[in-house]
This record gives sequence, structure tokens and C-alpha cells, in this order.
Amino acid sequence: MNALKIAGLLLILLTAGCGRIASPGDLLHAPNLAGEEQSLYRAVQPFLPAGYQLTTPGQSDQGSAIRLADLDGDGAKELIVSYKKPDTDYEVNILILSQQDGAWKKADLITGSGINLDYLAIKPLLNESSAQLLLGYDGGGTGLPKELYVYSFSGPKSEAILHRSYDQIAAGDLIGNGLSQIALVPPSENIENARSRIEILGEKDGQLVEIAERRTEGAILNMRIELASETRTGLFAQVLGTTRSGYTLLLAWDDGRLANILSVSKKTYDTRASRQDLQLGEPDPTPNLASTGQKWWIDYPAANRDLDSDGILEVALPNEMPVSDEKAGTPQLWSDSYYRWDGKRRMIFVEDRFWQWGYDLRIPNRWQGKYRIEFPQGNPDAADEVRFVYAPQSEPDSGNAEETIGGEAVLLTLRQLSTEEWGRLQPMLESRQTPYVVLGGAGTGSVVPGRSSPITIALLPDSDPELTGEQAEIYENLRLSTAEVGSLAGLDADSETEEEAYSHVEKH
Repeated sequence: MNALKIAGLLLILLTAGCGRIASPGDLLHAPNLAGEEQSLYRAVQPFLPAGYQLTTPGQSDQGSAIRLADLDGDGAKELIVSYKKPDTDYEVNILILSQQDGAWKKADLITGSGINLDYLAIKPLLNESSAQLLLGYDGGGTGLPKELYVYSFSGPKSEAILHRSYDQIAAGDLIGNGLSQIALVPPSENIENARSRIEILGEKDGQLVEIAERRTEGAILNMRIELASETRTGLFAQVLGTTRSGYTLLLAWDDGRLANILSVSKKTYDTRASRQDLQLGEPDPTPNLASTGQKWWIDYPAANRDLDSDGILEVALPNEMPVSDEKAGTPQLWSDSYYRWDGKRRMIFVEDRFWQWGYDLRIPNRWQGKYRIEFPQGNPDAADEVRFVYAPQSEPDSGNAEETIGGEAVLLTLRQLSTEEWGRLQPMLESRQTPYVVLGGAGTGSVVPGRSSPITIALLPDSDPELTGEQAEIYENLRLSTAEVGSLAGLDADSETEEEAYSHVEKH
């Protein structure tokens, strides 16, 4: 399957989703709630119809059907509840309660048309003293656009101040002025037309209007507004291109205008070295993004991630992984290299991750340039098993670019197998005292064909390969402990760090 087909499949998977319908007992029910949540739940019940179902938005800055927020800026928080009635499939209700004389009273009820609530956010769009309520409704049908309504709350009623159809949406403070802006991708007017655009809506003269626009060719997906550096916020998005697989955008306000920060020259992109920082060009303010070749090209929609949970989003760049067997039909494996913007003109390398076929493993830094991927018995259908093998670099004057050692110099084996297969294999591993780590079980999200509930394991070599001299020493320094494998897979934040594991290996 070529990269464009893979990207198309991922587009379907990544953009699918809707608000979850939950019964009261499923979503908000004792004894799992804290005291305040229990109190809010009890306060809401008298205002809801019999048989109601709470509904959580598909996208939200707070994943709950019941929330508190100060909508009118008077210092007192309103209670906002989203629910559906039992006899209305194509209707979503937003109930707003306010406190009067120490008791909750109904202030307003907003009823929108849609199968589900796709989006809910509360953001200060017009001034810092109050917030607006953003509601996005999902029509539920193929080709039907989603509908955004923005409400101001005063008096104490809600007033709709904006209505737009959309395909993608995000909101946040892009400009850095204390207010939030809305980024919208309008639905395509013609399904065969690959042109698309991003609209930025913000405050101007007390009104919510379009303040910037960027056009491109290709489908826009994975759009979000997040912290992009320690001091800057950015709009992250990916474009599924028409001439190449696609590219990633990071739009931020620069010198009073919206610009694409990920402006990478073709030379820098083509000559990039793994695990090295990337120099950026000048921020690109071009309104038509399709007209410039200075982009952060990607071969598939790799997910940007906040790797260390510090609130700053790292940008993914797919890179080909070294494969021992490059015969026709052998699948190409990819690692996602992650970079962090320094807020100026450089992307700082953070880490590499192998993310394919349900596997998710950080590649150790010390493996760089010293490993290859090997498929068992040269089998190109490699989803079931992937081996990392030691592949030392040869001397510059040896006449060979590199020397590859076979499977006997295995560093790590990743394997996916059924519950029944694991039940047979585990006793054998225990009897042979083969070190292993269980990385995941049923329901981990693996997409391997024919495996409805796979078990993912990592096997460490239980014997030494027939290496001598310097190669044997290097190989020994590359070996992992089970604790480090767990840390690389993100199983335990308290697991042994790579540096600690490396020191541990060196001692032995």
C-alpha cells in the first residue's frame, strides 16, 4: 500500500468520531465522583426530563457533560449541562443554571439540531471579563456539515452571535492578547475539489469576524491550537496533499501577521540527519500555502504529541527505518521523529518512536546508526514480528557503507500473538528464563489484520551472539534491560531511565 493510500485510510480513522451518549449512571454516578461533582449532579437532576441521557462532546476542553464556568463575567459560575431527551434523536439540549439566593435556578435552555454534540468550549472571544459558549452540532450523515453556534450570555439569557458550518474546529489564544480565536475549516463545496482553507475568527471592534485566512490544496486534518513553545501558542494542522503525501503546519502570529513557522527548505529537508536539530527558514506568511515548497513534508499523518506532558506539543516527522532485507515486497517501516520549536528559528530534536501496526516504542538514543530491522525468515508480512538487530558501521575505507550482522545479534524482538498463542508461549519463556515484557493486551488499539485481541510482547535475547572484540563490546552496551524496555514503551513513569539502564549494562 503506498503512502497516499495509507494517509487516506488514516484520515478516515482520525477524523471519525462523535459525542458519546451516556446514561447518568455511566457518566456521573457515585461513588466515583468527588464531593463537588456529586453536589453538581444532585443539583442538575430536578431540571432534567425523565429518561434523559447526558452527552459528552466529541471535542472539549473538559470531558464532561456537567461543568461550571462564569459565562457573564459577574464572578459567579453558571452550571452547564448537555443532554438528550429519550424521544428525540436529532436534538441536543444545553441547560444553563445560575445561582439565585443560594439555590440553582434555570437560566436558559439551548436546543440544537444534531445527532451528537461534536464540540463544546467556553472561551473569552470578545473581552477578558466574560466568556462565550461555543457549541458544535454533528448532523451524523455522510457529507453533512457540522454547525457551530457561538453564544454570549447576559441578562441572564443566551444570545447567538455567530453561526458557521465547519469540518474542523479549534479555539485558543493565537495572538497572545488574552482573548481566544476560532480556527475553522469550512466544509468543501465540491467533493471533487481538493482546495480547502483555514479561517481565523477573532475580535475586531467588539465583533467576531474573520481576521486571517490560509488556503491550500488537500484535506486538512488534526487541527488543534496548543502551546507550541514555552512562550508561543500555535495552530497545528496537517494537510493531506494532492502531489505528495502531505505536510504539517504550525501557524503562529509573527510580527503582527499569521505565518507558517514550519518553513523548511528543500535542501534542509533532503539532507536532514536523524536525531539532529533542524534549522527553520523565515516564517512564511504566504496566504496560499500550496504555492510554496518550503514545508514540513510528511509521508503519512503522523500524530503530534505532548511527549512529556508539559503542555507543549511536539511535532512529528516520519523517517524511514533501516531494514536489513530490502527485497521487493518488503514493507517500509517508519519511525516518528519528534521535534520541539524553540520559539525562534530552530526545531529541537526530542526522540524517535517506532509507531506502526500497533507497536509504540521509543528508539534508544544509543542505537542510532547501529541497528537494522529484520523480518523473520524474510517474511514481508511482518506485522506479527519485528526484530531489531545489531548492524555495526564498518570502517570508512572498508569498501562497504556498512556491515549487517544476521538475526543471531538480535537486540529486541517485538511480537503480536493471540491470547491462545500467548498461553502456549509464556510457560516456554518462563522455563527457559527468557526475559520479556508484556507491552499490551486485548483492546490496546492494534490494527493488525486478523488479530481481534492481540497480546504485544517484547522479547530480549537470552544468549550472547557469536561476536568478538570491539563488536562484542558495542553489542553488549546496546542491550536493554526489561526495566528500560518498559520505560521505552511508556509503561511506567518510574521505570529505569535510558541513562540508568545504559550504566547498568556497562557494568556487566
